[in-house]
Amino acid sequence: MKVGDLVQRGSRVIEMRKGGKKQNPPKRVGVVIEIHEIPPEMLNGRTDWAKILGRTIHVLWDNGMISKNFSEYLLEVISEGR
Repeated sequence: MKVGDLVQRGSRVIEMRKGGKKQNPPKRVGVVIEIHEIPPEMLNGRTDWAKILGRTIHVLWDNGMISKNFSEYLLEVISEGR
């Protein structure tokens, strides 16, 4: 994943449920605007967490909202940027 990629929220890490029924992931599309590594001091020596969470991603969604610090693994690339 890199800055400029079009992404969509996926369900690779968690499965969304409401009233016991599986929910489809939102179909909103966004553009990756920033990527950050998780600082080692935030992991408290738990390097396995970095493998689970990946990097943190800031996304500009198609409705104009910005989401900060999304886990890299919650997003799926639908089109690579240039």
